[in-house]
Amino acid sequence: MSIAEIQHAVAELPEHERGALAAWLMESLPPHDAEDAGVEGLEEAARRRQELDSGTAKTMSSDDFWNAINRQRAAWK
Repeated sequence: MSIAEIQHAVAELPEHERGALAAWLMESLPPHDAEDAGVEGLEEAARRRQELDSGTAKTMSSDDFWNAINRQRAAWK
């Protein structure tokens, strides 16, 4: 089963069942590692800051972000 098929099936579930599934999925992931915020995390943050400063990456308003999320959710159904 593809991720798209799973997303479509999950989109049909009631909200509380989707929430329970989301919680289970989060719990199934490995625990957060304190090293994630270490040197590599700082380097990634610096790289992204440089992309914003240089204009190679563009910002997005929160309205645009949520509109994109809602469009993607609608495509799951």
